[in-house]
Amino acid sequence: MSRGISKALVVGIAVVIAVIIIALYYVTQAHTLRQGMHSAGVNYPITVVDYLGRNITIYSQPSTIGTVSPDCTQIIYALGFGDRVILIDIYSEQLLKYLNVTVPSNATIISSIYGSPPIEPIITAHPSLLCADAGFQPQLAQSVGTLGAANITVIFIGGTSNTNVTGIESDIMLMAKALGVPGRGGEEVISHMNAVINYVVSKVSNEPRVTVAYISWYNPIYVAGNSSFVGYYINLAGGYDPFNGMYPPTVSPSQLLTVNPDYIIADDFMGNYTATLQAILSIPGINSTNAVREGHVYVLGNFAESLIEEPGPLSVYGGFITRHDTSPKRIRP
Repeated sequence: MSRGISKALVVGIAVVIAVIIIALYYVTQAHTLRQGMHSAGVNYPITVVDYLGRNITIYSQPSTIGTVSPDCTQIIYALGFGDRVILIDIYSEQLLKYLNVTVPSNATIISSIYGSPPIEPIITAHPSLLCADAGFQPQLAQSVGTLGAANITVIFIGGTSNTNVTGIESDIMLMAKALGVPGRGGEEVISHMNAVINYVVSKVSNEPRVTVAYISWYNPIYVAGNSSFVGYYINLAGGYDPFNGMYPPTVSPSQLLTVNPDYIIADDFMGNYTATLQAILSIPGINSTNAVREGHVYVLGNFAESLIEEPGPLSVYGGFITRHDTSPKRIRP
């Protein structure tokens, strides 16, 4: 066993099929598990403070919901309100397809969401509540007045601005309060997340750490820094992220070689496993790293990538892997 890499430690890097089955059960059963909890013990109007520090008063439980970010979608569905979604982004729709969850047939699908989604389809769909990611969609804040004039309440979660699971939990509780289910709703979701995290930590607590480079592009090299929630999960899972910053900081080939990662985890940024692997191996000097020499280069499939990079309730499942053979491979699905 090379450089302290163990089966228990490898549990901490990506996604395994058994965990995906649990995630599927968790999301698809959310509405059933929470039937009868909507607005239980909550008296409207209520006021919440969103990630941008805005005081938002909600006068009744939202009857229709819009989500323009996958992390928002995870929260809304985990809280049991997926049947109220009438506006959703295309990436969230794809995530739900992976989980075999059907988007309501009358929902409007938005295909462009980075920076700010288009305002017109939001106004046309007219959800009573819209959830957005402050880290991924900062420009949408400029349109809050326009949406408010159309009687659409916008709540910004921290989303991709989060640096750890505490921020994700705060997002969950923010939306749970807005939707009237702070107790058995939001707290139940957080309890489930913590159970998964505790399981992973228990498996790696006595194991030596390995250095992990999480790469999302190769020219220039984009990595997930240790100040990001991805870096946080790498640390929880028994790895060490040597790169400072959020996501994605840029590093040079020499910086990558200096840290000499034991593992390289990569998005399928070329849209093809073989091309992505070739791109990684084209980085000057990469063949000298422990990761390449020991066959620990992993290219994530789309669902695995979604779980790891979308800071919602399912992100805790991004800490799993059990496969550890000696050849570069793709972690599916």
